[in-house]
Amino acid sequence: MACLLLAQWLAVAAAANPAAAAFEDHARIRGAAEQAVRTQLADTPGQLVVEAQALDPRLLMPACELPLQASAPRGMQGRARVTAEVSCKGQRAWRLYVPVNIKLRRAVVVTAQPLERGKALAPGDVILAERELSELGGGYLASLDAVHGQLLRRAVPAGTPLSAALLEAPVLVRRGQAVTLQARSGGLSVQAPGVARGDGALGELIDVQNISSKKILQAVVINEKTVEIHLP
Repeated sequence: MACLLLAQWLAVAAAANPAAAAFEDHARIRGAAEQAVRTQLADTPGQLVVEAQALDPRLLMPACELPLQASAPRGMQGRARVTAEVSCKGQRAWRLYVPVNIKLRRAVVVTAQPLERGKALAPGDVILAERELSELGGGYLASLDAVHGQLLRRAVPAGTPLSAALLEAPVLVRRGQAVTLQARSGGLSVQAPGVARGDGALGELIDVQNISSKKILQAVVINEKTVEIHLP
């Protein structure tokens, strides 16, 4: 309604003053909005398609004698629609909010075949395939190397885009397992035998008992046989 009243007011003003009958081209407004979105997403990999929605033809904005100013919100990755602000800083200043549709396609990791729950992913289990990012509500992964060796939390059909929520790291160290307890401080390294007091995947923090001192310490899982304590 406000836009309609503005258009009617401008039409009356134009009739009274023919010199004021110059209105901003909608294509120019939409182009400024689209460019603002492209600028924000310039560093985003993938095939980007940006299209501002058509403006109400009754919306007549005074022609701007200066270049139009436009801005778009940050953090737009994965969104299918945003609103860009377009404004004129000239003598007859105005501001307009323009909806912009975004389509961004890029190669993501998907399953090459149906896979069961608990499957340790091998190179032949996954491929890269293009997907529309706005449709991947659960997130996505873009590196095949990042998923190799990871375990599936549930069974998935072929073509399923994989996300961090669908994967878990395999357990490398089991509770009660003998491990080498390694301590580092600067350039020095000391090793001692220990026993894991919990299960742990790569990079996880677990409790480990030093066999010699009987003390229980927290250490990071380095591999299937080694845990490490970082000393100051």
